[in-house]
Amino acid sequence: MNLLVPAIQVAGVIHLLIAAANLFVPRKLQYSENLSRVSPIVRQIFIVHSIFIVFVVIEFGVACLAFAPELASGPPLGRFVAGGISAFWLLRLPVQLFYYDRELRRMNRLVDLAFILAPAYMTVTLGLAALRMI
Repeated sequence: MNLLVPAIQVAGVIHLLIAAANLFVPRKLQYSENLSRVSPIVRQIFIVHSIFIVFVVIEFGVACLAFAPELASGPPLGRFVAGGISAFWLLRLPVQLFYYDRELRRMNRLVDLAFILAPAYMTVTLGLAALRMI
């Protein structure tokens, strides 16, 4: 068995945990209060984008769980999807490290660390599958 299959399945579980964590984000970050100060269209776009991003993360999770062998075995479509998911999370890492508020990250150190390690794991695991490294 390809060693990447169980690693990709773990990535699938991580994706679903990240999606589930987003159920608590609006309250934690006081979306209602903060979004009340912006125009309705900005609020609507923000909410729609947030929902769609969670939906994409769920799709990534389901793909990793349901199609781990295809993502790990190296057919062109599997490699392309694995590479796309890897790139998604690779681009997410600098946002966490350099864009998000340092004070908020410091106050929520465990969550911050989880949102550094999880994307790093998925970047490497799915990147290896895309490049057929294992």
